[in-house]
Amino acid sequence: MIANIIIGGAIFAYAGWVLVRHVKKSAKGTCAACHLADRCSGSCGPER
Repeated sequence: MIANIIIGGAIFAYAGWVLVRHVKKSAKGTCAACHLADRCSGSCGPER
């Protein structure tokens, strides 16, 4: 019983963390979510 509560809590905590991380990245724009944002010379440069 306690193991089920701990496992369920861990799953909900991880899901919440992933959701918050996704919302923060999406609020910064397209390039913030891209894994190549540091090395990209695409359309998300500082001139925009």
